[in-house]
Amino acid sequence: MSKLSNLMKNKKEITEFIRYLIIGFSTTFIDWGISAVLKELTPLDQYDIGNSIITTIAWAVSTVCFAFWMYKFFVFRSRSMRAGVLCKEFVSFVGARLFTWGLTALIFFVFCDMLNFDHIIRFDFTRVVDGASGGGFGIDVREFYIVKFGALVITTIVNYIFSKLIIFKKGQKMTLEEIEKDEGEA
Repeated sequence: MSKLSNLMKNKKEITEFIRYLIIGFSTTFIDWGISAVLKELTPLDQYDIGNSIITTIAWAVSTVCFAFWMYKFFVFRSRSMRAGVLCKEFVSFVGARLFTWGLTALIFFVFCDMLNFDHIIRFDFTRVVDGASGGGFGIDVREFYIVKFGALVITTIVNYIFSKLIIFKKGQKMTLEEIEKDEGEA
């Protein structure tokens, strides 16, 4: 019976992690979309700390306005809407995300603003057949997006650890009786 119990626990953990990645991808899509619009359609990147401003705006919308609610309900299944629980989760979530936002802002400040990693890199691909080149294509990528991807990988790992172990930890989940009571009070 212990093996079955462990298997079910592992299945729940894997399912939770997959849900985390789905919401993380959605949050990232929103973040990157906002970043691209601000980077390409506004003059913000003309300022000395423009890349940091762009990153901050995209973070605030995608993380605070979208991700908290998705992680709370969809990923970690924390259903309580009681003021105390909600406030604790939200403050913990925003605090953890502020830490990783600071980490992201530091990465952008160092790489984009100080080291000027904001050029376009061209990747050219050429088809070679029997030793002769025959056509190809190229892709232009801004270094800004490469830095953004690196920061994303680091912060995703740190955010999952914070969410799993601190913010939405198992002890905070409600029992069936608490859910019924909480819904009855609403």
